[in-house]
Amino acid sequence: MKFWHLLVVALLWSPGLAQAAELRFAVTAAFADDPFVKSFAASKVLAGAGLAIVEKPVASDAEAMAALKNGEADLGVFALDEADRKALQPTGAAASLLSRPYLFKSAKEVFLMQDSFLGASAAADAGRTGLFPLKIWSHSIEYLLTRAPVRTREDFDNLRMAAKGGAMDETKARQANAMQTHLDATTLSFAENFAGTLYLTVGKPETGLLAAAPASWMKRSEFEKNAITTAAEQARAMANAELVAREDAIRRLPNVEINRLDHDARMAMAMRAAGGEAAMKRDMAMWRKAEIEVHGMAAPPSKPPAEPAPKMKMNSPVFFATDRDDEGGADFVSRFGARRLDPYRMTCGLLGAPARHAPPPSLPSAPPNLAMGVDECAQEIVAATRAAEASKILILIHGFNTSFRGVAELALELGANLDYAGAIVAWSWPSEGSAFAYPYDEDSSAWSEPHLADLVTRIAAIAPDLRIDFVAHSMGNRILLQMLRDFALEKAKLPIGVAVFAAPDVSQDVFRQQLRQANKIGALRTLYASEYDRAILISQGYHSAPRAGSGGADILVAGGIESVDAQLSGHSYVFAEPKAMNDFKKIVNREMTAPQRGLPEREKSGEAYWLIEP
Repeated sequence: MKFWHLLVVALLWSPGLAQAAELRFAVTAAFADDPFVKSFAASKVLAGAGLAIVEKPVASDAEAMAALKNGEADLGVFALDEADRKALQPTGAAASLLSRPYLFKSAKEVFLMQDSFLGASAAADAGRTGLFPLKIWSHSIEYLLTRAPVRTREDFDNLRMAAKGGAMDETKARQANAMQTHLDATTLSFAENFAGTLYLTVGKPETGLLAAAPASWMKRSEFEKNAITTAAEQARAMANAELVAREDAIRRLPNVEINRLDHDARMAMAMRAAGGEAAMKRDMAMWRKAEIEVHGMAAPPSKPPAEPAPKMKMNSPVFFATDRDDEGGADFVSRFGARRLDPYRMTCGLLGAPARHAPPPSLPSAPPNLAMGVDECAQEIVAATRAAEASKILILIHGFNTSFRGVAELALELGANLDYAGAIVAWSWPSEGSAFAYPYDEDSSAWSEPHLADLVTRIAAIAPDLRIDFVAHSMGNRILLQMLRDFALEKAKLPIGVAVFAAPDVSQDVFRQQLRQANKIGALRTLYASEYDRAILISQGYHSAPRAGSGGADILVAGGIESVDAQLSGHSYVFAEPKAMNDFKKIVNREMTAPQRGLPEREKSGEAYWLIEP
């Protein structure tokens, strides 16, 4: 081939000249200059993934939502203010609290609350109406700048506001003693030159939401999805930094003092916005749970003593097995997608054998060829377990909103820190990996259960002497519960040992019913629940009933299972909180019951349950 022919071919195949895929982006004029939107649209991460933002101007937030629903846009942004939330659907306290005036002490506290289950709930409401929320952020925060301190409700009632955003010059000061502001350059300049003391009060936050059209999103590769979510997280960090910088700039002025509302004043003003005392009492129960989540762990708990290393020839081999579609990527971040293939393909591989009591290693590169098929995967897992001279296998089943990367990294972490005398296998079913693909994940978990059952049955047939333990998290408990129930009904002779149900997102009545059969198989069953679990709180509100993972007054107690009310926050507390992890270790390593583990005992309806206290 002639040189110029080669040059043309090279140019045509050059990644820099490849035509970028367009992302139609619905944006209103109110968002055009938002730091989040500007940063996201100019993201180098998106450009590097071959994605180009093409802005689609729309007249209103309602039009942005409509453009996503009817497929005229791939992405869009709008404000989660009161009117827009009502347009989405009637929402509960979790969403409205994010825009409740005078509850927040600073911009940073606004960000903390957005990262709690309140933010997840607010976005989830949009997800249940046909949108696919990707990221919430602080579109703006409205402040009060006053000439006198504001401490009580009466002080608020006596405020005379200047025009919104207007400066309180001497003429206006005769009629006004306060102004509403977003702390822009004009406000900062005025405050610097004001002759006297000014008092700054955090007012009303406005939350923005980036959402995708579901049909468009589900067609994208894992590589593209990762790029979009990474760009959104970077844009949120930039937008938050700008808000904090503006607040810090005015806080540093010598003539500006931070106004500290007393508790009664905060509650009175928030109650006014809530529409009455009854609504406010209901809302504040959610607010207290959010405060515990974001502020309740000020001092990290002490690390429990390490278990003695099990007697094995090598450290725990950590495997994965999955029925996700293999997209062929070179790394495990984007290798496996979320499509459900028919017929399905089982793929597996070794992730490593991490050193004990050491930071877990990074994910290895994804080899081009991996073992495929139930028989081959079962044989590889058994061979590695025998090579380690181990006696058991722990199968980890992840929950909803979990990517392949998420469960693979958790499995490696357990390999390093669990002190388990056996192999660890991460079962990765095709979760979409988003908090807002709940219906898709529900179908995927049901679709995946018989595939895992096939693998377990085959492992037991090859190695009946190896004990098989299970730990399931969140929606993954549906897979474990159904599988154990089916095994029991079939009267299968399987070497099943421990079954741990961590934060199960399962209806309590369904859990009870299936447990009646499931408890006929296996040695020890443990349920972990918490009333401070953000994901379970969202699911509880969505289903209008407690879940098996609901704690506190809603703790599920039943024969055939030991229920542990873990008074800890977050959704992954069993793996993330040292007290829970230490208890979990005693179950899977030493098969200790709750009384043997020294947990405080309580009683509900004549049945015992146990506590893990903060």
